Parts: sequence; structure tokens; C-alpha cells
Amino acid sequence: MKVRHINPDKKKASPKDFLKEIDPNHNFLGILKEINGVSFFVKDKDFRLIFANPFFYRRLGLKSQKELLGKDDFQLFPEPLANKFRKDDEAIIREKLPKLGLVELFLNQQGTPSWYITNKFPIFDRRKRAIGIMGTVQKYEKVPINHTRDKEMEMVIEELQASNEGTPSIAMIANQYGLSHRQLNRRFKEVTGLTPQQFSVQIRIEKACKLLKESNRSLTDIGYELGFCDQSAFTAQFRKRMSMTPRQYRKQYS
Repeated sequence: MKVRHINPDKKKASPKDFLKEIDPNHNFLGILKEINGVSFFVKDKDFRLIFANPFFYRRLGLKSQKELLGKDDFQLFPEPLANKFRKDDEAIIREKLPKLGLVELFLNQQGTPSWYITNKFPIFDRRKRAIGIMGTVQKYEKVPINHTRDKEMEMVIEELQASNEGTPSIAMIANQYGLSHRQLNRRFKEVTGLTPQQFSVQIRIEKACKLLKESNRSLTDIGYELGFCDQSAFTAQFRKRMSMTPRQYRKQYS
């Protein structure tokens, strides 16, 4: 039997050598079509979509990629949200740096809010010029509640979700479980990725959207129910997180 000897001095192929060997016609993006729950997109330097996987365009209520190719965010999303996305994209192109872990609110065509986490990266040409952006978007659920081992934090989450009287006192909740404010923040963030205060704001915004869409109650009444001292405070907090006022949201989606 002939023994094949391996030359230890033979130079191993580098990752760059591997990439050079790939057939340029190979569809590397094909696998992204099969990743469930992750939206993937690519934009050119003019911020027009040139690729999107099925999970991205179906989330917008579209049936095929062709329906969004060449369009920008202003043709696909409400203007206040599109402005926010464009601001981030311009910064990525200008600074040539990614933006990671962006927790953002997205609206579907019915105006139902959901929280997503976005990661965006610049795309470079061979001269190291930023010529586009690619990114992923997925539902913001760091750890599903029923999968965490921290049962006390599960109870805190459920308490915050069930509250119908605005923002519960975080200090009181911490005291209820024999924790300091700092300990509660740390453990809660390990489970959800957010502080209790941030999580509470999410819940209040989602409730506000539901009330604005499904009722004719005044903004003052809705704001008061959600724990805001007056309509101005409610409007300011709503605009900060939704990029539009409660009145604009109601007009567009009710």
C-alpha cells in the first residue's frame, strides 16, 4: 500500500483564497430564502432595495421580491419610520461602520406594532468605498419567557404585561422580590435584553396603538389610562418611540 505523505511546509489556503475559488454564478444568497424568522435585505447606495428574502417581503404583505425591487423605505413604510431608517442608513454609508442591535418598532400594513432587532452592515467595493447596505431584521425576543430558567423574572414580565394602570413602580416590584433596583435591572436584562422600564414602555406603546385603532376615546383618556400625566406627555413619549404622534397614527390606521 502506497503511503501518501503530507508536506507540513505546504502553505494552507487562506479564507481569501477560498472565496476567490467560488464560482461567481454560485447563488450564495439562496440559503437566506430558507431561514425562517429572519428578514434579510440589501440596498444600493441610493437606498433602493436590490434583494430581499421571502420573510422580508411577506412581512410587508407582498407576494414576491419583484414587488419591492428598486423601491426605497419611503415607498414601503410610513414616512416617520422611513425617515428613521434613512437616517441610520446614511450614517452607515458616511461612517463606514455597522449599526448592531437596533431595537426598533415596525408596523405591518394594518398598523400593528411589533418590536424587532436590526443589524445593518456597510457593503464595500474593491476600493473600500461604501456602496450599499445589507442587514437582518428579526422579532425581538431575546429569550422566550417560557424558556428562561429565571422563574422570578417570568413573574415580573407577566406582572408588567398585565398592568392596566400605567407604569408599575419598579422599586416596589424589586422590593416585592427582595431585590435591589440594580439586581432587578441586571436579571431582567439578562432575560429580555431590556430593563424593566424599557420593557414597560414597549407594553404601554402596544396598548396605546390598540386603543387608538379600536376606540374613539380621546387622547387624554388613553394617555391617562396608560399612566401619563397629560396628553402632552403621552404625545411626546408616543412620538419618541413611534416616530409619529398618536393623532397621526389614529388617522392612518383606524
